[in-house]
Amino acid sequence: MHFKFVHAADLHLDTPFRGVATQGPLLGRFQESTFRALSRIVDLCLRERVVFLLLAGDLFDVKDRSVRARLALRRELGRLHEAGIETFIVHGNHDPLSGDSGALGLPPSVKVFGPDWEDAEVRREGRRLCRVQGISYPDVEVREDLSARFHRTSDDFTVGLLHANLGGAEGHANYAPCTPAGLGARGLDYWALGHVHTRGEHLLPGGGLAVYPGNPQGRHVLETGPRGCVLVEVHDGATRRRFVPVDTVRWHRLEVPLTGVGTLDGLLATTREAVEAACAEELDGHAARVILTGRGPLHRELARPGALGQLETELRDRLTRGHPPVLLESLRDGSRPELDWDALHADGGFAHTLLDESHALAEDPHALARLWEQEALGSLGQRLKRLGVDVLETPRVDWVSRAGLMGLEALHDEEGT
Repeated sequence: MHFKFVHAADLHLDTPFRGVATQGPLLGRFQESTFRALSRIVDLCLRERVVFLLLAGDLFDVKDRSVRARLALRRELGRLHEAGIETFIVHGNHDPLSGDSGALGLPPSVKVFGPDWEDAEVRREGRRLCRVQGISYPDVEVREDLSARFHRTSDDFTVGLLHANLGGAEGHANYAPCTPAGLGARGLDYWALGHVHTRGEHLLPGGGLAVYPGNPQGRHVLETGPRGCVLVEVHDGATRRRFVPVDTVRWHRLEVPLTGVGTLDGLLATTREAVEAACAEELDGHAARVILTGRGPLHRELARPGALGQLETELRDRLTRGHPPVLLESLRDGSRPELDWDALHADGGFAHTLLDESHALAEDPHALARLWEQEALGSLGQRLKRLGVDVLETPRVDWVSRAGLMGLEALHDEEGT
């Protein structure tokens, strides 16, 4: 038996993109991006002639879905209906069943799973291809392991469609928590999961597979890189998966070193070059957080009141007018002062002593051990342990060197103010 389907999740239609620091057409491109991503998912289904589309929850951004979002979903799923492609949907914590007014229907080829576990057949030309099982959130918070309700009902290839947190993934509410062992025990072939926005695959005990496609459109700077859905090809019970990007605006987090840059004009040029190189792909737009790093003479200039904000405004204007346009989410200063270590050592005084002591400790493990065993440090370590803080049992030489450098930097900054 051979067939294909598309697995997508976490559309978050009509995400408002509040806080996007821009106006005009670029803001409009961001606000349209979730709808454009859905349209590109449907385009993929039509192009690949899949049998069905799976949507694993959080189709809408909020419980009270907008009319605009509901109309867009019906329009796109109507395109699939006309092509004879079925759609299977479960709802998650952002779009639970309790938020559906029922005022706008979906095409008859769309199966929306209810609050109780259901098992549906997929048939083509009188033949049963596979089964799709699913369950939706009745309301926002579901703390039960919903996967425990699933079970194999036949020898057919079986998909479990679920919005859940597998293995306690960080950064996501622990709704419908489940484990690889628990999913494996259900005996299903493919778990089409949603909720976690980072793409990932998990091989389960017993040979099944759990897949997160990630969200199809990044919505903030913590959701960087290509976003999309998964095209799944099933052949004699085995699956072959291919990630397909469908995002139309893309987020980036870039570090730009200040080393060797001596002027503000040079900094603007260097930063712009780095951003344009990372954001060269032809999309509707890009967004980037830029972090200035490294040591350089401009560190002191950037530390002046208002300097970083003024530089951010100038860079944002230049990048917005580029092609493709780039939204500067923020410009952040992670640079360090440029220090002449030889000169500091030659000047004598405290800096000279600090450099000598840190170097001596790094070179003499016995001296470092004696320092570590001093009563004050030992007492501090015990107090930290009682507070639940992990404490090193043995000293690390590289930390001694770093502590010396940080001390000199702090001293340098204090003298420069």
